[in-house]
Amino acid sequence: MKALIVDDELDIREELAEFVESLGLEVDTASNGEEALEKYHADSSIAIVLSDLTMPGISGLEMLESMNAGQAGGQDRIKRVIYMTGNGDTQSVIRAMHLGATEFLLKPIDLDQLERYIEAAREYVAEEQFRRLNEQALAAKVTANEMAISALHKDIRRAYAEALACLAAAAEYKDPETGQHITRIGEYAAVIARSLGWDAERRDMIRLAAPLHDVGKVGMPDAILLKEGPLDAAEMRVMRQHPENGYKILSSSEYPVMVMAARIALSHHERWDGTGYPRGLKGNEIPVEASITTLVDVYDALRSERPYKPGFSHERVVEIITQGDGRTDPNHFRPEVLEAFLSSADDLNKIFLKFADSHEGAPIERSGA
Repeated sequence: MKALIVDDELDIREELAEFVESLGLEVDTASNGEEALEKYHADSSIAIVLSDLTMPGISGLEMLESMNAGQAGGQDRIKRVIYMTGNGDTQSVIRAMHLGATEFLLKPIDLDQLERYIEAAREYVAEEQFRRLNEQALAAKVTANEMAISALHKDIRRAYAEALACLAAAAEYKDPETGQHITRIGEYAAVIARSLGWDAERRDMIRLAAPLHDVGKVGMPDAILLKEGPLDAAEMRVMRQHPENGYKILSSSEYPVMVMAARIALSHHERWDGTGYPRGLKGNEIPVEASITTLVDVYDALRSERPYKPGFSHERVVEIITQGDGRTDPNHFRPEVLEAFLSSADDLNKIFLKFADSHEGAPIERSGA
């Protein structure tokens, strides 16, 4: 098994090649997409591709399209593609996911994270090779190894979850709230869903979908997202477009998790009493998964320390959500979700403490805008 590293910067290629070789993999390099395609099609042992997303000549996405359509096995060839990018272009991330990429790294590269992705990719390729051999054995009526197939399914599920997490991280890159904010939102939402009686599969869906609630902010101007002060009326109108932008981004997929994520993105600023936006929905017009995300997003915003405000204690936040403080009002929340929040409040506090932020240089949050 061999890894191919593709980047137009020599220093990056050499540093990454040395690092990946230290993980026990044979490595080849390419300075552009054209050279990478030539090497990929000429060497069937290349199974892991670590590539820049934006390069002179053909882009990383065009390169993957050619790999999928090429004569060296096309999409049937076993491979894992890890992209490196210097920006939060969510549309490119979505397109890459559709083409088969599953991992994304923001530059400068976190080598610890890269090591995890390389190990996961190597494990996937080995297990997929075994699975295909096992299918051939089954055709000859040889018993399959059920343990290995189960492990493969687990790996595929983990890769899908990581891809969705990277999509949420792309939105955070555009509007960085806190390092662990998106992780906490998914965990909170799953806890509330459990209290509401949701089954394990549906809880896993909202754990993956809820962190994508603000993905529409990638379309917002930096001058508005990063403004250190109140937004004026015109800026607020622009900011309030992010739910519809998020829906447009996510609704292009028919996968159940993405369908749920699109509903959450569109409605997570709606309020039970009808005073929310963008459509002014009221009561049961609001999808329940959006109602869950609304409450946990408010909880996390109140708990979190920001340059313009302190982080409130768990007890104070529960008091604000259940009794109101002039800005937040219990009538904003779906009653059964509010009850589930109260019955699960201790678990939410544990999640906040487990995934706490360092607060070093934390920028202003606009989750309540």
